[in-house]
Amino acid sequence: MSGAVNEAAPAAPHPRELRRRLALAMAADQSRLKRDLDRWRPEQPDAAARLATIAAALEASVAQSATRRARLPELVVPEELPIAARSEEIVAAIQRHRVLIVAGETGSGKTTQLPKLALKAGQGLRGWIGCTQPRRIAARSVARRLAQEL
Repeated sequence: MSGAVNEAAPAAPHPRELRRRLALAMAADQSRLKRDLDRWRPEQPDAAARLATIAAALEASVAQSATRRARLPELVVPEELPIAARSEEIVAAIQRHRVLIVAGETGSGKTTQLPKLALKAGQGLRGWIGCTQPRRIAARSVARRLAQEL
């Protein structure tokens, strides 16, 4: 034997495996990657190269999601806010339901703490958490405060 190593190209993942991993990708990438997989056909002349490109894009998106999860700071709700007493219940409700309405008194911590509770519930790791405010200045002020707390 000559000592030369026969390095075969790594096998491309099966499309079914890629579809299974779609749920781990960033939300913004999922529909595009799913569409690319739906359009992929093994009989196409460049099928292997296209599948490898889709797989690479999927892995980049999954890695971005994993990086966000790893960088997640400790989320603390100040105990002096009334929302703190119900924070675990709110996190569980966010995980169970697509829509959640939280009502409380002014100053209870709804505006500043709900985005943190949504993050604690796993939202925002593969996409955004949107918070609405009636005025742009208020929205910017809330975003600045959350950034400081996190």
